[in-house]
Amino acid sequence: MNHLYHFTTAKFALDDLRNRRLKIAQFDDLNDPFELKSVNLCNPEHALAFDGTEGFEGYKAGLAQLYGVLCFSEAKTDLLQWAHYADRHKGICLGFDVSGGKEKFRPVKYKTTRFPFPVPEKRDREFSWNLLSTKSKAWAYEREWRVFLELKEGVWNEGAGRMLYFADFGPELVLRDVILGATNKTSVSEVLQAMQSYPETVRIARMRLSCSKFELEDYPVDD
Repeated sequence: MNHLYHFTTAKFALDDLRNRRLKIAQFDDLNDPFELKSVNLCNPEHALAFDGTEGFEGYKAGLAQLYGVLCFSEAKTDLLQWAHYADRHKGICLGFDVSGGKEKFRPVKYKTTRFPFPVPEKRDREFSWNLLSTKSKAWAYEREWRVFLELKEGVWNEGAGRMLYFADFGPELVLRDVILGATNKTSVSEVLQAMQSYPETVRIARMRLSCSKFELEDYPVDD
């Protein structure tokens, strides 16, 4: 079991708390153009097999239709993640105890080069997991872990114009912390209202700017 953090906006965090679930990110929504392309594609045939062409979907698109991901970080005080994923420090970070087998839960590997394209007999499930969990070293500051989930039993969302998918809180996704951003305006009472009937062990805190360093520090908040 790992204690990990999920950054999001205040609105989505409160929705997550009320509904006791996290939205599963789909790969086309992620911000890295190398998602699912961590393999060497210098060979034109390999590139075509991955990217597809008119009338042919390609391996990348097929994998993205099958799987989504829950993204977590080891680092709750990272300035850049608060800026990028939590609405410029106006959002909320949710802390979880996350568990699961290696077949669906693992840390991201950060590399400087893309790994070799495998021979056909090696294009197996482990190859797919390597594609899902390998990123450029430029992202290493995120210290990311991922939970990979099949996209099934989606809910139609009119605003998004597509199906959305969710993972319920449960034994493998146990809420432990609600951390308000340094410029977040959500009141503690709003958080408590969204968390009705949650166990008292959930910790509510708020980030503050360190008075002496370019760092964030979290402090428990009073009811």
